[in-house]
Amino acid sequence: MAQPREAFFDKLYIRATETAPTEVDALDGVTEAPVNRAKDTVDTNYFGNDGYKRSKGTLKSFTIPLAGHILKGSAPQKVLLDAFESDATVFFTIIEDEAAPVGSQGYRYPVTVTSYEEGRSSTDVVTFSVTLNGQGAPVAV
Repeated sequence: MAQPREAFFDKLYIRATETAPTEVDALDGVTEAPVNRAKDTVDTNYFGNDGYKRSKGTLKSFTIPLAGHILKGSAPQKVLLDAFESDATVFFTIIEDEAAPVGSQGYRYPVTVTSYEEGRSSTDVVTFSVTLNGQGAPVAV
């Protein structure tokens, strides 16, 4: 019987280039990193069928809303802010299972940072919230 997947990730990386990430690129402090996938559709109906609507999937997209705590001096968190300011495509990698064979450890997502927010409260730590918008297909790593 299939087992449910645990709701955590082994590592998150953000890198300005498409090359394989290293520990320097590890994005720490993240508390949420869901991947939201969507697909456009077009109607495929024609007159004379049974009267029920049908559609066909076309282009796919994804967004990744990240949230977490800002860590002083974090180079990977600076990559996020720099990517927002410059509109550059960066590469976000989610490693779900470091022990798995290469090609089934997780995914690398080409993304742009379309929103960047820092939250400040007098009773808490500084937090961040960003939205990563897909720029092509994810690649298995």
